[in-house]
Amino acid sequence: MGQRERFVIFLVGALLGVMILLGGKSCGSEKKNQLRMVRSSLSMAPMMYDYAVQQKGFYGAYVLFEQVAEAKDGGKVRTLVTGGTRRYSPEGKELPEEHILIKETYAAGVPLAEPGPVAAYAFTFADRIALRLKPGHQASEVKIASGDVAAAWAGHEEVLLRLDAWRKQPGGAPWGQLEALVRDLNGHPAVAEAKLVRIDWVAEADLIKANSPK
Repeated sequence: MGQRERFVIFLVGALLGVMILLGGKSCGSEKKNQLRMVRSSLSMAPMMYDYAVQQKGFYGAYVLFEQVAEAKDGGKVRTLVTGGTRRYSPEGKELPEEHILIKETYAAGVPLAEPGPVAAYAFTFADRIALRLKPGHQASEVKIASGDVAAAWAGHEEVLLRLDAWRKQPGGAPWGQLEALVRDLNGHPAVAEAKLVRIDWVAEADLIKANSPK
């Protein structure tokens, strides 16, 4: 599928959230429930999928942290952190904010600006770390200085370290130290592997496409 076709599909797909909020008057209850389930399963706000397919950069007031590194081929890799989509409990109460880490790769000579084009993206959650433990070790053994402790992760062999207290440190979350924290955890005696939780935005985009108006 070409870039232009994907762009059109994504613009239409972005309306999915609006349809759900409006209650999908033209849909039966089963279809409305399906759309709600799709919307709740997405990791990011609809705008983020649209920006990615248009190869645009993420700039603006919602960027909480940013740093740029030189790539070996002369290009640049821009790392940033932004807030995730708003989530609510079944009772309608807003849940704690999530955070997303984005890596944008720019080809050599391409200015770092919203129009891009961005050559490649990597999306991960910035507020949690997946841990594969060494045999004989428990999640509770993994605790960081902020007080956050790893715990079981339902449906996964790995355990999960949520950075709740880490993000609430005096002066704000130290986003610039996040990847160093992951490296440190890879050296923990109980940990076989530590990594940020990847978001497969392409698969989620395909889900939007499959549930968008034809």
